[in-house]
Amino acid sequence: MTQTGDAHKRRGANIMKTGLGMLVFGIVIALAAAGENGNPGLNAFASFVALAGFITAIVGLGKWRERPAGD
Repeated sequence: MTQTGDAHKRRGANIMKTGLGMLVFGIVIALAAAGENGNPGLNAFASFVALAGFITAIVGLGKWRERPAGD
């Protein structure tokens, strides 16, 4: 199977997609766990996942914009 396109852009795009997925998953779980008697441990974990996803998306954006030294 052959793939077309710049491998560096694809790698960055995949990292961004992963980060955004983590961000959305963390937010959804945090909202689902919230409430009057919400589980604080689950809420903290979901917030951590959302923060990690945000950071991963930023790293993916940087990788996507980056040009290798050989180009």
